[in-house]
Amino acid sequence: MKVERVAYQAYPCIDFLLKQRGWLLPLIALLPLIGTIVAFSNGMTFWVLAAGAAASAVMYLLLRAFIELLQVLADFILPR
Repeated sequence: MKVERVAYQAYPCIDFLLKQRGWLLPLIALLPLIGTIVAFSNGMTFWVLAAGAAASAVMYLLLRAFIELLQVLADFILPR
């Protein structure tokens, strides 16, 4: 299935999120894990690292759902 790319000049934030979701989504989702790795290296327990990994997974799923909803909004509601 080929996805048509449409630029939404009136909504630059939506346009940016939809165009850059390939690298932006994993980067934002990894931020909790990176923070807990830093905390773990500074002496926190292993459970903090496990919680950071779980938080990163949940963050990725939530962001992916948000981007899909944003795509639906952009395709059906926003003017082109």
